[in-house]
Formats: sequence, C-alpha cells, structure tokens
Amino acid sequence: MPLHLRSYNFTVYYRLYIKDGPIRSNNPIYADNPFISRTLPKFITPPRNALSVKKHLCKIEGLSGPTGSTLFESLSSKTAAEESFRLAVRGYSGPGASEDDPMVLVVGVEDAEKRSASTAQSDGSPEAVLPEPCYGTLLSPLRLLYDEVGVLASKMSFNSKDSSVGRIETLSIPPPQTVSSLSFQVTKAEGFVTRTVQLYQDIDGEVPMTDNDHLPLQAEAYPGHLENEPITIVCGQESSGKAEAQVVTPLSAVDSSLLVRITGKVTFDPDETVLADWLPFEEGEVMYTDGIKTSGFIRGHSYPHSGYIAMNSAGRKGCESLVLNS
Repeated sequence: MPLHLRSYNFTVYYRLYIKDGPIRSNNPIYADNPFISRTLPKFITPPRNALSVKKHLCKIEGLSGPTGSTLFESLSSKTAAEESFRLAVRGYSGPGASEDDPMVLVVGVEDAEKRSASTAQSDGSPEAVLPEPCYGTLLSPLRLLYDEVGVLASKMSFNSKDSSVGRIETLSIPPPQTVSSLSFQVTKAEGFVTRTVQLYQDIDGEVPMTDNDHLPLQAEAYPGHLENEPITIVCGQESSGKAEAQVVTPLSAVDSSLLVRITGKVTFDPDETVLADWLPFEEGEVMYTDGIKTSGFIRGHSYPHSGYIAMNSAGRKGCESLVLNS
C-alpha cells in the first residue's frame, strides 16, 4: 500500500475523564477494557484543531457537545489545548498516536450522567477486539498516611506488614496531573474528604508539595514510585460545621481502585457452603482488581488463603483466587 494511503488511516487514541476520575468509553478498543478508545483522523472535520476533535469525540461518545469540556494532548499535559490549536493527528508521533499516551477529554459530571449511546461511525472505524492477556499495570504512587497524633492505616494498603502504606492507579488521576488532583483521589479512596491534607515528597516531611505542582506520572521515575520512598500525607482535623461531602459518580464510571485487568487461568467454581465470599469465574474470563494481594478464610479452615478483591464479568465483587494471569 502506498505511503500516502497508509498515513490516511492513522489512529487517534483517547481516554475520557470527569474531574473525579476515569469513565467508560462507548467505543472501547478492547472487548474487556472499557477505558481506552480510538478513532481515525479522517472522521475529524478539518481543520483538525482542538475544537473539531472535541466535537467529534463528543459525538461518538454520546455527549451533548464540546461546551464545558477540555481536551489535553496527553495524560502528561500541564494545560488544556486551546480550541484553535491545530493538532497533528495524522502523524506517527502526534497527539494520541499511542494507546500508552492517549489524548484526554475531560467532561462535566452532568454531561457524563446524561450521555446517550454512541453514534455509529462510518464504515472503516476501528472495532473492539479481544486482546492478548493483559498482565496489569503498576498501582502507584505509594503513600504513607499520618494524622496529627501518629500513623494511620490505609484503606488501599497492600503490605500486610505495613498498613500505613497504600497506593492508587496513576490512570485514575485526570490531567492536569497535579498534587491537588492526587490529593483529591487519595482523600476519596481513603474516605476522609472533609479533612485537609498536606503532601510531602519525602518520608521525613522536609519537602512539602503545593497544590499546583505537576506530577510527571508517565515518567520512569516520579514522587512515590518506590515503596521505600513513598509520598507522605499528613491529614488535618475534620472540617467543622460541614456535612460530609458526597462524590457524584456517573453510571458510566467505575470503581477507580479496580483498574487492573486479570484473566482466569482455569474455571473456578467455589463451593458456596464453605467459600461464600469467594468469586466464581470461567477460564479466560476477564476481571478487574486493585492488584493488591489479600487473604481470606475458608469455612472449616484455620489458616487464610491468598487472593485479590475483584469484580467478575457479572459485576459481582468478592475475594478472588490466585489462579489467575495477573
């Protein structure tokens, strides 16, 4: 095929977010991953600027329109693209050229809640496929929790020997990925949204982080990427006179802690009389987990068995056997 014809079919990868975290795409690339999607440059109306890209993505994702939405050239972008800015989407290294570094559309919560089914694209649009088994992604940054009187146990703990160290998925943080957006995700995950927090880049609390500091979470090394060098988070007192804040999450969103995809190696059908809290799955069935190894007791056994907290394809949550590709 001539080069000029091949270039016409470059793919543009993208992800959708609200300010609270990622939401599902109506047009996923993979049959078992609802977050990453793609389109073709030929479907975007010229001149292919940020506004025309936003209009196109809103159309195929069933959103009302580009008003109130922002487009980022990548997950690592510090600022949104100006609507008149031309985007080189027909190139090997342009924005959205890789599914590992997709473009990002951040939309309003109300728009996400009211979105309709996606509008079908023209013939030739990429179709969802079942990929090779996915082995998950690193859950990070790591963080060490304290309040004013001492260390706290993290709800996202993954180390049975140190419950104060937790972690979250970097992909749960929408751009611009700042200390402020990380703080929001941490407080939401830990359940203390009415408390003020101060983040420090080091364990000793000598390097404070400010809300507008940008976090290079797509880099090879970033604050909190090592377990023995976690970000430290100090929580203040509960805010006085305020009712507990409610986080509004649209139906199209999912638990941001369950973003690691795992696949069952064999069929696992637990005996409900002794394994009531364990999750059944079929061979090859794709499930989602936080990737944190845990343990659970089987009725009649005096010792715990290792597994994950996961959700199967039927939407049921439970403790998952380690008979998995993870």
